[in-house]
Amino acid sequence: MDQRSGTLELLTGLIVGALGGFAVGMLMAPQTGTRTREQLNDQISDLRVRTNEMLEHVRGNTESLLASTRTTIEEKLNLLSDAMEAGKKAAAYKREELIEGEGTAN
Repeated sequence: MDQRSGTLELLTGLIVGALGGFAVGMLMAPQTGTRTREQLNDQISDLRVRTNEMLEHVRGNTESLLASTRTTIEEKLNLLSDAMEAGKKAAAYKREELIEGEGTAN
C-alpha cells in the first residue's frame, strides 16, 4: 500500500466517523434546534451585557489611573521646579560670596 492510498483511507475514515458522530448526536439531542438557538441567543445577549460591564469597569479604572498619574506628575514637576529655584538661589548666593571675597582680598 502506498502513502496516497493510506491517506485516502484515513480521510475516508475521518469523514465516515464525523458523519456517524453527527447522526448519533442529532438522534440523541436532548432538545430541539429551535430551543438550542434560543439558548445560544440568550447566552450571546448575556455575553454582550457582561462584556459591556467589563469595558465600563476598565474604562473607569483607566480614567482613575490617568487622573492619579496626572496628579503625581504635576506634583513631581512642582517639586522639580522648587528644587531648581532653590539651586538657582544657592548659586546666586555663592556667586555673591565669591565676588565679595575677591573684593576684600584685594
